[in-house]
Amino acid sequence: MWEFVHRTSLIPAYVRRTRGGALVKSALARELDRSEKGTLSYSLGQALTGIFCERKLGVTHLLHIDRYGSRWGVVFAATKKRADLFGLSPTGWVVAEAKGRSNGMEPALPNTLVAQKRSVKSISGKRPWLALGCVAAFPPHRHELSITAVDPDEEGPEPVDVDLDRDRYMLAYYEPFLAAIAAGTPQVRDQRYLASRLGLLDLRVGLRRDIAVRVQQASQGELSGLYDSVVELLDSGFELDEAATAFPMGRWSGLTGRMPSPSTTGASDPDLIG
Repeated sequence: MWEFVHRTSLIPAYVRRTRGGALVKSALARELDRSEKGTLSYSLGQALTGIFCERKLGVTHLLHIDRYGSRWGVVFAATKKRADLFGLSPTGWVVAEAKGRSNGMEPALPNTLVAQKRSVKSISGKRPWLALGCVAAFPPHRHELSITAVDPDEEGPEPVDVDLDRDRYMLAYYEPFLAAIAAGTPQVRDQRYLASRLGLLDLRVGLRRDIAVRVQQASQGELSGLYDSVVELLDSGFELDEAATAFPMGRWSGLTGRMPSPSTTGASDPDLIG
């Protein structure tokens, strides 16, 4: 729970939006020491890689490889160059390595990304459709947040195979939403959503009720078929309620039903809806 609080506080604390729409570091971010900058850079790298994979590659349910491994006791080959994230796009599995930098991207970093993004050889016995590396950084000549994507190459040394079960993958993705909802104060705006408010953050977090019910069933032992059930529900033509600012797969949303700017994420009544 406290990790959730920490992560949801980083962006409004350290990133601002200019009048022209660019994202820049706040005055507080510019005063951080090296270790604190590393934490912020890591989170920005993860977040922007997720946005890039969704907007440009159509990836849904992007999940950290270590989240899946720790949840289900999956042991990977010993290597320090394993990619961070993976998710399914309409064309196939995507593997992504995420990096963040508090200033510009150093010249040697693309080579490091090339090695790490090639570190997953297969998922469920199938070669990933795409492997890429993404870097979120603030180039010195612009001081505005940017993202650089490094295209794929051949496999790197010591690639690993991810023995993945899609039902377990989906449960690992949605469980944190249920945990966050359980930690808050129940709040009902739309009966189609299971939601609660986290007063400390003035944040509402929720999940479509039909998906929440199916995920709860899976966590209680009815795991088989979870992946197909969730996909079917998401494809069922569910009409989003703009007033409820709800999204199907879990992300920040503002009062307009769109991704809010980091400068307003901490403002009144932000939502995180699954």
